[in-house]
Amino acid sequence: MRNFIKGITYSYQRNIGWQDRTIRSILGIAALLGAIYYYPQNLLYTMLLSIFAIAQAGTVLSAKCILCYFAGQCTIGQREKKELEAKGMIYEKINE
Repeated sequence: MRNFIKGITYSYQRNIGWQDRTIRSILGIAALLGAIYYYPQNLLYTMLLSIFAIAQAGTVLSAKCILCYFAGQCTIGQREKKELEAKGMIYEKINE
């Protein structure tokens, strides 16, 4: 129950690495372009793609993903973990 509350309050630390953030950025941009393309024809597709693009932008900017947190995944690589530790930045230590 404690992990559930921590997850829904977004109080956990960063848990996605640079590769995951890059992929999410590309997907978010593609969804945004799709939303622009479908705008005049289909408002349902536009809304769904816009929501997806906003969700991707949020995870990229915060480096946190609630689905990864609940799945117990941390996509930060060892090299990136060392760099974060050198900078004094905190990350989720799930896989250790």
